[in-house]
Amino acid sequence: MDLNAGFVQQRDMRLFLLFAAIVGFGVVIFGVGSAVQDPVVARYAVEMPGLERPLRIVQLSDSHASRIDMPPERLRRVVAMMNALHPDMIVLTGDYLSGNPDNWSALEKRAAMSVFAGLKAPLGVFAVLGNHDGSPAQTRAALAGTGVRLLAGERIDVGPVQIVGADDLLRGNASVEGMRRAIRTAPAGKPVLVLAHEPDFFQWLQARRVLMIAGHTHGGQISLPFLGGLSVSPYLDKRLRGLFQENGQVMVVSSGLGTSILPMRIGVPPEIVEIIIR
Repeated sequence: MDLNAGFVQQRDMRLFLLFAAIVGFGVVIFGVGSAVQDPVVARYAVEMPGLERPLRIVQLSDSHASRIDMPPERLRRVVAMMNALHPDMIVLTGDYLSGNPDNWSALEKRAAMSVFAGLKAPLGVFAVLGNHDGSPAQTRAALAGTGVRLLAGERIDVGPVQIVGADDLLRGNASVEGMRRAIRTAPAGKPVLVLAHEPDFFQWLQARRVLMIAGHTHGGQISLPFLGGLSVSPYLDKRLRGLFQENGQVMVVSSGLGTSILPMRIGVPPEIVEIIIR
């Protein structure tokens, strides 16, 4: 073997590995920086019969409290941004904690969610469970004193609209038939909003037209050029983020604010959502 050729090959391999390491480090720095930037505002307009006047709803999903990328001071800035949109109603669509909720003490959960006490909307602030939040009882205890109303398989009347809150599909006691019954028996003449963490519920809606508001997907969280985003599931990969109209039903899916598994976002900025219903 030519010693010079072998030396050149080794040198080229070292240079390639160094280049790959630099690129990889750069991607990580960019991804972490993108994850902690202030959220963009994604705006949607939806037509729903039965409203006397337009209704402005602001949604926050997947805040994932964490010491790494979602400390209380960052979430307080986001709360101020939401209030500055002057919403009639605020909805929170789950995953308020990071990781396994069983690893959070009751005191830690309460501290993480106490920031939501700063949310202000004349028609109220309503929440549903995500798969990182624990039981309804634990989450209600954590939200106590914040003014946030948790709905887990319930329907309530909120002035101009009816709200159906689905329980979490992955960790809760979600009943698809219970959700359908809550929609079906809602008084006629008022729009129905369905709050759900997972957009999967959209496929089980029936004839009555509703607006479903969901999160969970993180929009894929990481979407690389030429490679696309991370896969969530065959159904959700086609409904990662945005406004969807299928079979006469309407759904808005937020890519959310926080992160899961990796504290990085690439190509999918954190967001809050503003929905104008007319």
